[in-house]
Amino acid sequence: MTFRFLLPALTALLLAGCATGRDSAPARDLAGLTLRMTAANGQETNLRFREDGIVRATFSGRSLDGRWQISRRRLCFDWPRARRECWPYREPFVRGRTRTITSDRGNVVRVTML
Repeated sequence: MTFRFLLPALTALLLAGCATGRDSAPARDLAGLTLRMTAANGQETNLRFREDGIVRATFSGRSLDGRWQISRRRLCFDWPRARRECWPYREPFVRGRTRTITSDRGNVVRVTML
């Protein structure tokens, strides 16, 4: 599997989960959380959100840092050398609960808060 394929899946996980009903949620809503994203092909990625807008994706023994932002009830990710991808963010994540979400680019992932 190529790294280029993993970027959309990573973005999907990051944007997958929740929103508070506000147009723009503060960083504290996701800061410090870790989400596990499972792509359709079974690839698992853990995403760790920092308050400064950095997100670290860990997968297959590798890691990649990108940026995350919540805007207009969407969780958006910017990864190096990849186009921005956004996910619905309408309600808080619940630890251990898995959701299936679809990005604005059509990527589908299962997301679980660890």
